[in-house]
Amino acid sequence: MFYGAFQYDDANTLGQDAYSLVNLRLAMTGRLLTGEVFVRNAFDTRYIPLAFPYPGFAPSGFMGEMGAPRTAGVSIGVRF
Repeated sequence: MFYGAFQYDDANTLGQDAYSLVNLRLAMTGRLLTGEVFVRNAFDTRYIPLAFPYPGFAPSGFMGEMGAPRTAGVSIGVRF
């Protein structure tokens, strides 16, 4: 997924540069069992998807939350 650059406020004082996230998934399905291995944000891109003006509290004047780091997992299921 690719996200373009954007600004956090109307005055364009602080913003996020463009970034991309790579998600990978490998799945196998049999008659009775299903299995999946996945990686989200495979290259561990650091980004701040949302920030709010908060003057006087933070040095930048904005409060935000970092985007999700690289996550990996396995899923196993039974079909019936």
